[in-house]
Amino acid sequence: MRKELLKLYLLLLVAFVGGTVAFGQTEKGNRKQTAKQDTLDSRLIQVHKIFILGNEKTKDYIITRELRLQEGEYVPAGSLDELVETSRNNVYNTNLFYSVTIDQLELDSATVDLLIKVEERWYIWPSPVFRLADRNFNDWWYNRDHDPSRVKYGLKLDVYNFRGRKESLRFIGLTGFEKRLIFQYSIPYIDKSQKHGLTFGGGYLNNKKLPYMTTDHFTVFTDSTTAEEINREATSGYIVYTYRPSFYNYHYLMLQGYSMNISDTIAALNPNYFGERMTSQQVLGLSYSFSQDKRNNKNYPLTGHKTLAMIEKLGLGIFKDVDIWRLTANHYHYFDMGSGFYGNVSIGGQLTTSDNVPYFNYTQFGLDNYYVRGYELDVIEGPQNFLTKNTLKKRLFSTQANLGQAMPLKKFRKIPFAFYAKMFGDAGWVNNYPGYYQSDVLTNKLLYGVGLGLDIVTLYDITFRFEYSYNSQGELNFFINFQSEL
Repeated sequence: MRKELLKLYLLLLVAFVGGTVAFGQTEKGNRKQTAKQDTLDSRLIQVHKIFILGNEKTKDYIITRELRLQEGEYVPAGSLDELVETSRNNVYNTNLFYSVTIDQLELDSATVDLLIKVEERWYIWPSPVFRLADRNFNDWWYNRDHDPSRVKYGLKLDVYNFRGRKESLRFIGLTGFEKRLIFQYSIPYIDKSQKHGLTFGGGYLNNKKLPYMTTDHFTVFTDSTTAEEINREATSGYIVYTYRPSFYNYHYLMLQGYSMNISDTIAALNPNYFGERMTSQQVLGLSYSFSQDKRNNKNYPLTGHKTLAMIEKLGLGIFKDVDIWRLTANHYHYFDMGSGFYGNVSIGGQLTTSDNVPYFNYTQFGLDNYYVRGYELDVIEGPQNFLTKNTLKKRLFSTQANLGQAMPLKKFRKIPFAFYAKMFGDAGWVNNYPGYYQSDVLTNKLLYGVGLGLDIVTLYDITFRFEYSYNSQGELNFFINFQSEL
């Protein structure tokens, strides 16, 4: 028995010593391998030349402005792939190209060329316009009984990448529910360093039917008996100075102004429309905003983050019609969870002057995508609000339809489709305006909405959202939207 125990002890000792030696050799080997890899990753690679193909109209410097790499630059070998990928995303996010690829052409162990291949989008878009007069499709479909008369129609001309310099021109003329003219000219870069830009714009509108008050979070419009005259007329203009010191940071300084008149009928229906039964409002406003945008795709992001902040002053003392301060801040984060799963989280809010604010200048929860999902049909007004939106999605599959020679325009022959199943949960809070009782059911309380949905992303990142939701009022809803959720 003792001999057997002694043999077992010797076997364990041999195994332990051998394992220790082997482990030490393995660790030593691993350290050598790691050191070798670190040496390889830290060696410098020179970007020798950058070649660009496919930019028939776009100037080369518009593309090279977005690159994290420049000709003649030395970068660590371990960082090269990442820098190439972020450069590709930056070029794609100019929204000038249908597709972007960057290939590394290795000349030797220490030198590479970069080959950038782009397919330009279609830049000139003359098109008929049919716009709903309401906040979104669901508001029009459910609250307004999909009334076909509540449509603004006309013509629009968008010229993107004007002169091949990423400049854009827009002209819009609308009639129908309201008459409107819009003009905008954007110059992203006015200097050789490509850091400073300007945007000019203006417009005119008049309409007979318009929302003049809110009752139980439902906007009330003038009816046929009060819509025989022009009830509102306005002219506006603005100029925006843009400063982009780096790839992802943008600063905007905007000076805007408008002059608006309403009929005596509107002032009688809502004496607080402009306040104190006034029938006109003239405003000059100044705002500063900052944006940091590191999303992989601006139109349908899956990774990265974006931060927005703005401070605005409406009423600069020249006209005494309004005196309003507004502070807005939002942060959006998108992350790849692996295996086709993606998540996104956003958090934000607004602080606005609450005293003596005319109805026309109320801050609203429910415009664009700024609302708790499940409350698409409600307008929730208040000077302070908070919102968080959270989504978990799974990419089901993606495909591409090739129309071939049946489509004469080459840029429209390939139509991609990607399908994402998702679940979401949002929460928000809106403080009510002092003494504002006709629309306070949903204010000063926690609002939440949860649900399931399907996103379909197609050509030019156009997005269709189908969402089934349950909200804190106990309501079950099915809504359709035609833009990304954030």
